[in-house]
Amino acid sequence: MSRREQTSWWRRWRGRNESTEDPAWAALDDEAFLDAIYLKYLGRSTDPTGRDFYLRRLQSPQARRHVMRTLQNSEEGRAYQEQQQRVALLNALEQDEQQFPPIPAIGIAPAAEQPRLAILGTCLMEGLLRTALAAHWPVRHYLMDSGPHDPVPPLPVGEQDAVLVQLTLRSLLSLVTDGGDGDLFHLRPDLDWNLLRESTRRPLTAMVERVLAGLPEGIPVFFLSFLEPAPQINGILGRNRQKSLYALIRDLNDALEEQLASHHHAFYLELNDLRLHYGDSTAYDGHVSHFTHGGLLSSRQGDLIHLGILDKVRAALRILQGEHPVKLIITDLDNTLWKGVLAEADEIIPLEVTEGWPLGYAEALLACKARGLLLAICSKNDAASTRENFVRVWGRRLRLEDFCSVQIGWEPKPAGIARILAETNILPEHVLFIDDNPLEIAEVSHAYPAMRTLSGDPERWRYTLLYAAETQVTDVSEESARRTELIQAKKAREEAAGGQDRDAWLASLQLALRMEVMADASHPRYARALELLNKTNQFNTTGQRWSGAEMQDWLASGGALLAASAEDRFAPHGLIALALLRNNAIEQVVLSCRVFGLGIETALLAAAVRQIQAAGHPAYLGYYTPTGRNDACRDFWSNHGCTWDAEAQVWRGDVVPVSPAWIHLNGSKSDGLHHASAKK
Repeated sequence: MSRREQTSWWRRWRGRNESTEDPAWAALDDEAFLDAIYLKYLGRSTDPTGRDFYLRRLQSPQARRHVMRTLQNSEEGRAYQEQQQRVALLNALEQDEQQFPPIPAIGIAPAAEQPRLAILGTCLMEGLLRTALAAHWPVRHYLMDSGPHDPVPPLPVGEQDAVLVQLTLRSLLSLVTDGGDGDLFHLRPDLDWNLLRESTRRPLTAMVERVLAGLPEGIPVFFLSFLEPAPQINGILGRNRQKSLYALIRDLNDALEEQLASHHHAFYLELNDLRLHYGDSTAYDGHVSHFTHGGLLSSRQGDLIHLGILDKVRAALRILQGEHPVKLIITDLDNTLWKGVLAEADEIIPLEVTEGWPLGYAEALLACKARGLLLAICSKNDAASTRENFVRVWGRRLRLEDFCSVQIGWEPKPAGIARILAETNILPEHVLFIDDNPLEIAEVSHAYPAMRTLSGDPERWRYTLLYAAETQVTDVSEESARRTELIQAKKAREEAAGGQDRDAWLASLQLALRMEVMADASHPRYARALELLNKTNQFNTTGQRWSGAEMQDWLASGGALLAASAEDRFAPHGLIALALLRNNAIEQVVLSCRVFGLGIETALLAAAVRQIQAAGHPAYLGYYTPTGRNDACRDFWSNHGCTWDAEAQVWRGDVVPVSPAWIHLNGSKSDGLHHASAKK
């Protein structure tokens, strides 16, 4: 029985006073039955000794009932059931009593199975393991210390969705202190803190690289931060910020985060913010044990922190997989971006209408903009006076230029939102609308059922925007950071088209493309390419999403990414189109919605076909899978002379399309291709 099947049985039967005569139990053979009840009553898989012991006793239904009672009433079974009850209570506390959960949600995410998690670390991870099992996570713990000769456990390929690593602080510190004392060295008066800081980073760096080298390629790996000691470890008036164990461990966390930033599939997971969130008095074992132990106690606070770690892992995987992202935030103004209705105010005093939650809300909006999300305004107001009041209230702190679209008028808000969606080419399901008025929320939700909304207590908006998985990204590419500017450039192009025939307008754009081939993940634009591939919905010929591991496997099998970067007289647009090439097939084509209608897809296809033919393939294959959201490219293959092969379910072509005359290819070769795989 597979781990997933075992977990399914466990979930189905937990919490029931089932009978062994139940047909569901009867359908299981003895080994499968034992696997199921071990998971139900002990929260783990069978061990060899226990398996052999109980299999010899499973000869009848009565024997099965006896084994079930034995496991349930065992010391381990009682401890596990107690842990389950405690975690259930903690989950209820999180959901019902917590105003600011560690990971807030925007809308209701669809139910999904808990990710399969491998935990690497010492006995310090046992508490997290117990909590994870009680919370119904399919999780395995692999013992690993952090010494230079401690082996990295071999993980079975394909049996986990993520790996969580906790490095052992005292083991690392023992490598750089006299006599291997990694516990109390910080109390010696002759300690050279600067030298210690430098020397401690070296084994940390080596250990991280060794762990990553020993794990399956491509799988997300999350390194937990070290627990930082109390900030006043040297007392109220002591030197705590620079010459202390507290400062040393903060520096180690900085070094760990910096090192992991250079790896595509490895990430730093902060633990100390969860301590601040839930409180520290009964969670951190440094209050009762020594500071370098760096563990969490089995307590209410400790279990809540363990649940917070699991929430972070789940949210991080959602971010990496691009699940239900928010790409555009549309905000109201009155009682939303400032207090009150400015049109009704006798006098506008900026400090009075922005101090408090409006400043926090504006700060969160700008933080989202820095992540690459677009901002827009939709408000029922007089346009001219409201624009003037906006500048009076916010000055240079928040600017109308920070918003890619500003729709102010007296029409219903769904009409203004419709124009915003048209200008940005963003689907409603990727939009968050924020308004203090529940009637406006209801009207917009009726017009756009898939659009997410936020209303109610405005003091909670900031927290949601900053910490929800839906508003976060793994990397902020150059294109993402400039997304507002690029949308504004798109609007400028469209405005410039007025009064000109199409050919003259296209020629006036001075549109230039740069083509380059990415053969592996070391290319400096690879992260942006993967981002574009996984975020593009409308011009996406198959709609396929790719994990880092899947893309690296595909590249290793002979695939290559043909990428196009664009620039016109209004703005440099960065990497905006991709073709996935392997042998004689063009397996997927994506194009950013910001550059629709400029012929870039034709120039990209022409370059792709030339490359395929240069490799010795006179004809090529093209793929299209309707997704319900990619009608923009439904006729892409037929418009370029390809014919449909109904038997093979593929498009076939053999002619190089004519690249549009108004597009200038400025690659380093005559065919406009630039081959590169330079390291970052």
